[in-house]
Amino acid sequence: MKMFFYRGKHENFGDELNHWLWPQILPEFFDEDESDLFLGIGSILYDNFDPGIRKVVFGSGWGGYTKAPTLDDKWTVYFVRGKKTAQELGVDESLGIGDSGILIRSLWDAGKVEKRHAVSFIPHYESAMYGAWEKVCAKAGIHFIDPRWSVEKVLQEISASEKVISEAMHGVIISDALRVPWRAIVPLDPANRAKWYDWASALDVSIDFDTLGPSNPVEALAALRKDTAWRKAITFRHRRIRQLTGDMAFGSAGATLQAVAAKPGQLSTDAAIEAAHAAMLAQVEKLKADFAPAAVRDVQPVEQ
Repeated sequence: MKMFFYRGKHENFGDELNHWLWPQILPEFFDEDESDLFLGIGSILYDNFDPGIRKVVFGSGWGGYTKAPTLDDKWTVYFVRGKKTAQELGVDESLGIGDSGILIRSLWDAGKVEKRHAVSFIPHYESAMYGAWEKVCAKAGIHFIDPRWSVEKVLQEISASEKVISEAMHGVIISDALRVPWRAIVPLDPANRAKWYDWASALDVSIDFDTLGPSNPVEALAALRKDTAWRKAITFRHRRIRQLTGDMAFGSAGATLQAVAAKPGQLSTDAAIEAAHAAMLAQVEKLKADFAPAAVRDVQPVEQ
C-alpha cells in the first residue's frame, strides 16, 4: 500500500505530518505499490483518482478543491475528518471521528518540552511564502513558527508555546491534540476556510476566528480579487513586488496580532479529544487486521 499525500512546491507541516507519523503508527506497512492508496492527513479526497485502484480513507477530508468523490467498492472508509466530509461522501456521520493528525498524541508528549514562548504564530504556508509574517512577529514580540520547517521542529516549537495563534489549520489541530491553547486565524485565501469547520464538527468545537488582514503589499494585492487567476498572477510576481516596495511589512498587522495574542486561547474538551484518539487507535487495529501481514499486526504504536 502506498501512502498518498499532497506536496506542493514547498514542504508544509500539515502535509508532511503524513511522512513523519504513519511509519511510526503503522511500521512496515507501506510500500510503493499504487494498486492500494492510503489517504491519511489532509484535504485529499479528490474525485480524480484512478477508478481501478483501492483507496483507503483514514482520517482525511474533503476540502472543496474538486467535487466530492463518488464512493464504490474501490473505496474503504475507516473514518474521515468530520461531519461535513461524511455528508459529502454519503457515509454515516459517526465516521466523522476527526483529523488523523490527532494520533500525534500516541507519539509526542508536549508536557516534556519546556515552555519558552508566551505566544507563537503559525501562518498558512502560502502566507509564509508571500507575506512578511516573520518580520511582523519580530516587531510585535511574538514567536514565529514557519510551517515549512521540519515536522519535529514545528512540534518542538508548538510544545514550547503557552499559546499558539495559527492561520494554518494543522497548527491548530496539533496544538489542540497536544493541549496547547490556540487562537484560529481566518485564512487569507477563501479556498482554505471551509475545511476548518469539518475538523471542528468532529470535536464539537465552535471556532472563535480572528482576522489579521495582509502583512505586506503582496498579500494586500492578492486579497483585492477573489478569482484564482488574479491571485496567481500576484503571487507569481511576489519577489518583484517586494523589490518595488522595499520588502515592506504593515505595522497594522503587528498591532492586530498583538490584540489577538491578548485573548484567551481555545481547546476542545479533554473528553472529546480523548474519545477521538481512542476511536482512531481502534481503527488502527482494524486496519492492521484487514491489510497488514501477520508479523506487522503485533507491532504496537507507542502511546504516551
